[in-house]
Amino acid sequence: MNRVAPILSCWALAALALAFTGCAGYQMGDVKPTAYQSISRLHVPTFENKTLEPRVSTIVTNAVIKGLQQDGTYEIVSKENADAVLVGEIERIERRQLRASQTDTLKTTEMQLFIVVEWSLVDPKTGTKLEYAEAKDPSGTRAETSTLRYRPGRVVGRTIQFLDPNFQLSERNALPIAAEDLAKQLVGQLTTGW
Repeated sequence: MNRVAPILSCWALAALALAFTGCAGYQMGDVKPTAYQSISRLHVPTFENKTLEPRVSTIVTNAVIKGLQQDGTYEIVSKENADAVLVGEIERIERRQLRASQTDTLKTTEMQLFIVVEWSLVDPKTGTKLEYAEAKDPSGTRAETSTLRYRPGRVVGRTIQFLDPNFQLSERNALPIAAEDLAKQLVGQLTTGW
């Protein structure tokens, strides 16, 4: 029995050491892009709406603020206390048919909804744009997004919208989902650079 106890304690000690070294590559703290290292507090005014959809600016701005708060990399503050101001413009909303009715090809039953936003970080005191971080193009060469490319300072939110007889209801349900997708991508560009 005396020989078994040292062997078990050696195995337990080895397992414990392995468990603690398993997270050796994890880094705590911010991993912001180099261009944004000095920014820790953001002010987010309501995004400018260049579309004909009347309430989309509030939906998109709220989704972006919520995404930034959930991520926690930046603190949302008033303009007076901000290191930078996140300025956004909703450029367009596009709809593309995904599926038509089986009996009538001109009648859409399912479509894809896109919201395109151009954004920049601005110095709160001088109003000059801050440098963009390097961003990758996750859209690749997919044909359905050929005019909806991601790049630094541009994000595209998307969702699938099923049409029922009340088109306004379908649209009202789809816009917040596309805004949340857009917010995830914008927060990704701000926090990781892509």
